[in-house]
Amino acid sequence: MRFKAKAITEEVNVSNVNPLIDFAYLLGIIISLTLVIYFILGLAVDWVVPQLSPQQDVRIGEILAPAVAPQLGGELIQDDTRQAYLAELLEELRHQGDFAETPLTLNLVETELVNAAALAGGQLFVTTAFLEQVESENELAFVLSHELGHLSARDGLKSLGRGIFVLLGSMVLNLGHQGSGPDVIGYTLNLNSLNYSRAQEYRADEYGLESVVNYYGHGDNSLDFFRRLADRKEAFPEGLIRASEYFQTHPLTEKRIEHLQAIAAEQGWPMTGESTPVPPGLACANFDCDENPSDS
Repeated sequence: MRFKAKAITEEVNVSNVNPLIDFAYLLGIIISLTLVIYFILGLAVDWVVPQLSPQQDVRIGEILAPAVAPQLGGELIQDDTRQAYLAELLEELRHQGDFAETPLTLNLVETELVNAAALAGGQLFVTTAFLEQVESENELAFVLSHELGHLSARDGLKSLGRGIFVLLGSMVLNLGHQGSGPDVIGYTLNLNSLNYSRAQEYRADEYGLESVVNYYGHGDNSLDFFRRLADRKEAFPEGLIRASEYFQTHPLTEKRIEHLQAIAAEQGWPMTGESTPVPPGLACANFDCDENPSDS
């Protein structure tokens, strides 16, 4: 057989496939994998959060805490005697054996927004505007113990969703206080997006009501704060920003109230009793509402 060389054409090194098609194919694979991973991480949140140790929970709380006050539109108050009162009330309200390895920290935030929030690591935040709205210790205790319920179940961490993995990664890389830490926290934490599920709210309500009944002997006046703000919000849906802020993350419905009443009846919890007043001056710094002391 005799070899016969063929002429080399210009198309010898040209692929039959368009490079744009190759690029689109690879891009499609990358997007698909990203969506799958994103979906899996979303499903994994409820499994990962309960596996965190108390020490990790506390560490996460310490990382997130500095970002909370600015998101509430204010700043943390230092050395206010009201903090000691609120912290002592918190200790009385927590369920026996709960938070055994997690110290509770009460943070008071100076702001005009009516709100209370609990995220992680025993960190609980209360605004001064909220204290101005409170009319009895019973309703104050219910709000605080409701937040304790969220802390106990780690609902705050679960509500961060996929951001919890970003936060855990920042802990591994020792971020969170300097360098790119603020960016990590900003991505992870958004109080307005902490929309608890109905089941989470019901559990926190039950935790709160049980705490109040155990401490005061009855659950009367517990829901007064919720009912008052709900009535005001309904009357002024566009104007009452201060009142509506709390309901962005803790929407109150008649079904929740009916659920609590049903739980109380089922457990045999008394729902009538005397109202316990809040300490005089709770709405003012250091319980001191005397703005014009006598000079004489």
